[in-house]
Amino acid sequence: MQNHDMTMGTSLPLHPSLAAALTAHGSDIDVGSPSSQQQTGIGRKTSILHALSIHPSLSRVAYLAEDVASDFGARNKSKAGSTTSLQPTVKNSRLVIQKFDCNVENVSSFVPSQGNVIVTLNMNDLPQHINRFRQHKSKNTKISNQPFTLATLGALKSITFLDRDALFWQTRRKYGTQSNSNVSDAVLDVNANKSYKGMMGQCQCLGLQFTSVLVILQIDDTNSHPVTILCCLEGQRALHNNGKDYVTQHVPSSAALPVTNSIIVYGCSDGAMRFHSLVPSMIYKSKSDAFSFFESSSSSPTDESEAKAAKNSRQATIKSVRGPNGRNDPVVKIVNVDPAYNENYHNEQDTVPAHIGGSTVTVSNATVLVLSSRLLTVCASGVAFLWQVDISIDRASGTLRDLNVLPPLARLDGLGSLTVSPRKSPSPTSRSTRVGGFWGSMTTKEPIVAPYANITPVVFYDPHRDQLIWTLPYAAPASAIVHQREFKLNSLPPNSPAAKKDVEDRAFVDKWAMYNGGFVKMWSMSLVDTIVKSTPGSSSHRPPPIIPPYATMKLPLSLMCASKPLSMVPGLACAPLPASSLSCLCLSKDGTELIVVSAPLTSSVAAASDDQRVPQSPKAAAGKPPKTIFIESQTCHTIPLSRSSEASTTPALLSASHLSPDSVAVTTDNGVAMVKLVNGNCWEYAIDYTLMGKINVLKPSASAVPAGPIHTIISGGPVGGVGNNRPGVLFVENHSVLASRLGSSRSSIENRRPTVEKVDLADAMVLYQLEKASYTTRDTRISKIVSSPLPVTSPPRLIPSPSGRYLCLLWEGKKKYDILHAGSLLVRETGDVRGQGVSPSCDSGDNVLSFAWIGDDDQFAVLRQVEVDFGQDGEVADPDTTDTKSRPRVELFKLAEVEVGAAELAGGAGVAAATTVSVGSLTVRGGDRVVPQVLFGGPALCVGCSITSANTMPDTEEGMAYFYSRKSGAIMENDDRASTYMTVGTSIPCPDLLAWDDDGLLCAVAIGSRVAIYLSDPPKFTLLGSVNVVGGSLLGEAEQPIISLKFIHGVLYCSGPSSVHVVFLGNLAEDDTVCELDTYTIASSRSVPLQGTDSPDNFTPTPVIASLAQPHILTYHSGGLLVSSDVGLRLLPLSHPLIRIGTLLAANLTEKARKWIFDTPKAHHDFLAQFLIRRGRADLAIRDLNGLSLEVLIDLCIKYERTSELENLINTHGGQVVKEISSWAREEGGYSAISAIGLYMLGKNKIDCVTRLVGQLINCGTDEVLVDAIKLATLIGALDQNGGGTLVRSVIDYVNQKHPANQVTLVSSVN
Repeated sequence: MQNHDMTMGTSLPLHPSLAAALTAHGSDIDVGSPSSQQQTGIGRKTSILHALSIHPSLSRVAYLAEDVASDFGARNKSKAGSTTSLQPTVKNSRLVIQKFDCNVENVSSFVPSQGNVIVTLNMNDLPQHINRFRQHKSKNTKISNQPFTLATLGALKSITFLDRDALFWQTRRKYGTQSNSNVSDAVLDVNANKSYKGMMGQCQCLGLQFTSVLVILQIDDTNSHPVTILCCLEGQRALHNNGKDYVTQHVPSSAALPVTNSIIVYGCSDGAMRFHSLVPSMIYKSKSDAFSFFESSSSSPTDESEAKAAKNSRQATIKSVRGPNGRNDPVVKIVNVDPAYNENYHNEQDTVPAHIGGSTVTVSNATVLVLSSRLLTVCASGVAFLWQVDISIDRASGTLRDLNVLPPLARLDGLGSLTVSPRKSPSPTSRSTRVGGFWGSMTTKEPIVAPYANITPVVFYDPHRDQLIWTLPYAAPASAIVHQREFKLNSLPPNSPAAKKDVEDRAFVDKWAMYNGGFVKMWSMSLVDTIVKSTPGSSSHRPPPIIPPYATMKLPLSLMCASKPLSMVPGLACAPLPASSLSCLCLSKDGTELIVVSAPLTSSVAAASDDQRVPQSPKAAAGKPPKTIFIESQTCHTIPLSRSSEASTTPALLSASHLSPDSVAVTTDNGVAMVKLVNGNCWEYAIDYTLMGKINVLKPSASAVPAGPIHTIISGGPVGGVGNNRPGVLFVENHSVLASRLGSSRSSIENRRPTVEKVDLADAMVLYQLEKASYTTRDTRISKIVSSPLPVTSPPRLIPSPSGRYLCLLWEGKKKYDILHAGSLLVRETGDVRGQGVSPSCDSGDNVLSFAWIGDDDQFAVLRQVEVDFGQDGEVADPDTTDTKSRPRVELFKLAEVEVGAAELAGGAGVAAATTVSVGSLTVRGGDRVVPQVLFGGPALCVGCSITSANTMPDTEEGMAYFYSRKSGAIMENDDRASTYMTVGTSIPCPDLLAWDDDGLLCAVAIGSRVAIYLSDPPKFTLLGSVNVVGGSLLGEAEQPIISLKFIHGVLYCSGPSSVHVVFLGNLAEDDTVCELDTYTIASSRSVPLQGTDSPDNFTPTPVIASLAQPHILTYHSGGLLVSSDVGLRLLPLSHPLIRIGTLLAANLTEKARKWIFDTPKAHHDFLAQFLIRRGRADLAIRDLNGLSLEVLIDLCIKYERTSELENLINTHGGQVVKEISSWAREEGGYSAISAIGLYMLGKNKIDCVTRLVGQLINCGTDEVLVDAIKLATLIGALDQNGGGTLVRSVIDYVNQKHPANQVTLVSSVN
């Protein structure tokens, strides 16, 4: 029997650094011996890597390294002429976890000799740990008592990270983290916050899938016993053939998938998926008995002995669910298909649909929190079922109350028309008679063996775009991509034109599918949900609907076979690719290249439809699926991989995370290399070999900061039809400019949960074609076959002009720009025929390094690479006597709108909306030795420069930036020439980003992860403050740069590659006060917080944990913050009271802010008061916060001279105030707090108030207070002799009554 998963690589030479790392952890290989890498009679030491796995969110990889020796002597003893291959013998096998650096530029921070190894595990020691875990089990559990060996465990097929961060992204990624404004929503069990013994999520936790055994282990190097087995799942022995023989049943056939940190789900050979609890104490006590036995939705209950055995076990299967295919279709893979954003919670009742197509709901309440998750089970027959699992968790203890699995929602046939139901009884000789590779047995009438019986299906899920990707191997027949049964077509009359066309279409599809390197199928899960909602729920009598794929992409023949699970990664959402595209990361056949292929989907839909509206989200009409798009892939990016020798034929392995698609792990001849695919929004070629101990790293280019977002808000008019006042969004995909409108949020502002929402764009309309596409399309009854001659292009960065009249499309990778007239674009959307003859395109250019708008008059600057003649001294000279070199030059232009009469347009005239006029080149301060590098727009043009000399390259790491503006006289005379520009203000270090507020007063500058804010008040340019915004994660990773800056109504928002932050400015009204900045993280994917909620004593907002791909700030929308990411629009919550108050105050909406202040819990009033004071709103803190502590309130009243509030406090609560503050500030030689308050009030001429205070001090009666009373009475007497004298005598009389013997001492102490 050949198992494709068991051997994922051939012999690899053992790299010295990898060998050293293994030796450091106990390996017995001889690193220094030359014989370990030479052919001898005994053999050659080599290394084989298996089961490569990359962490979903952290910079870690795991793999199995086997040290083998090839026996040359055995081959020499074989017969002459024999071609017997070398038989490797495994000498050592190690499970290795290594860390890599996401920022390849910082490889020097690692020690190459250590190989960045976090932990290793000798696999020879693993069986004894497993056997020790199994020893205590009762014989009634029917588990074989035979001890495991490494051989009986079988091959290691896959590795799953189960640490705390991985658990979060696998179980809670669509929920994020809850804010402390609603602490009752804490999900302790799911977020791995409690350290119960036996739980996953602690230390280094891994799930290992062997041939027929699942093991979950925990590795802690700080413990004397570092390896702990948390779970071991294997088949159960049962009597067969009338009790004569034993057979093994319920054998695990898929990897384990976590549901919570104490429950896993896995597939079995009997066609069921089983939910297994690792910690019985995490099951709610009143329900534990009901859960501790097997349940099946398709079979009768198990016998009583089996249930009793499960109860006696330390761990138990709490639920078993079998799909419609029955017992003969093993579940070979389970995939969590929850998106990386919230999609379920959109109403104020906090409900979760128990069944998407049903009417019942599961409701969360004060004691129970209900979480919903979608699982996809892939069976050996190629059939996949979509399930919904509802988990009810007790809020108080975090234990499981209920786990409900309803009938399957939908069925997906991965093999198209070749997908058949499994045999009733498998043929005993089927495995040995199977021939012809993956498709060999599929062409027969009856399959000999299930296609995925020995091969793990290549099925991935993209949580960003909610897409399921299924890859088919090369040489797939056309019937594997035809999904005719899903469309339920009516029969056609014989010999009718429709029947003849159908025959021709079938022949065309057969021809199109020939000579393929495989196919990539994509299901849109949002489309699946729509279809499911419109169909009745499935049951035992009603099977689930079968849903075809949305698109199928044909792969070229030059790629490696897709039947191997780790030979390609489909569906990665890389920044240079449009969001509406289908991509695949593959290896070339010879393994020498890493290839990215892709196909556009939006333009394909537009080409196959006569309507100008393009659905950004696939839609189903009346519950029927749309026709499947057939399209060929195009090569977008190629990265060469290093090889140790030309003769090497090592098949490499790939692993990538769909949550962090920029880095890909690749096995090479020498170990694991990390390939950086993307830098900013451009393709990258960097390869990091530090995991192998090398230092010759192919470093990337300088860290690229994108010039802008890929979406922009349209300010020129409504979008979506005449009379529609909703804001519009404009974006560019595959040579087409599209526009859509923003719908309102599905949940109200007050009841919105603190989670990230996906913002769906309505049917987008094609406003303009940048390049005319000559698509060739063919419509069949079930598909649309599209061929696209234009290559897939990266989406441009959109830079709108300050006036809103123009839009710049900047392709940084191509160094190209286009300028479009926004009004002319919107004329097409509204259907106004008067503007149809006006072309929106105003200007375009090449060799452009940077672009910036200047001021509000539609002027712009471009940094263009030009050829310049230099003399011997480096100065510009005569071209006849100099050498030509390339040099950036700043060129200035202005746009002038063209006015065309209606008569000309009616006559069919075609004109541009505006013309471009050059006003010259800018003379850069510093002469020819200062080289411009980047431009930043705003009220003044900022030019970032580097310093160079005649024979040196410019220093791009350090430089200066200068501001340029027109002279005052030129502004008065409307002189726009470049010669009228001069430097203004001071120079600053060259920034990565620069942004101005709407008034042109505040300027934010970003350098790396730090933001500095300046106040522009010509001729002054004052630094208000700076703050480090985007820090590294808790694991010591490099700090992330800021990629987006924007002021919105006085608040600065900034974002890193995977996080969004807000910066509140301090009080700007007073020049002599320090501007204090407050920074909070709104959303981040950098690290998972230690707890699901904040501490109740801390009012600082907790960031929403969400997977964000290059987020750029756009605007406010529906009470949230709208950001543009590489995978679409996202709405981030601004629901925390502190964030809401800060944004409303900055926008001068004080009354609305006060409503949030009133609703803030009193326990947080002190914290909120300090926040308001830093905003210059101490009046709100004193007036509206009635929960302030006495110390803070008195402090504020004195500091901000709120005498009336302090007087009212003394008059109404004087007795209580005196008792509480009587012991404050009692230091020798100083004034007490009471004396200080009295002195302050006397200074404000509040004699009556102080008099009442003295009376309250007398009533208090303590010695310290009486001393204060005498002092204050004496001071009152100095101001009012009559009243003061009487008051002094009253105090002394009280003292004499209380201490008659100490009156002299007391009076003398007062004096």
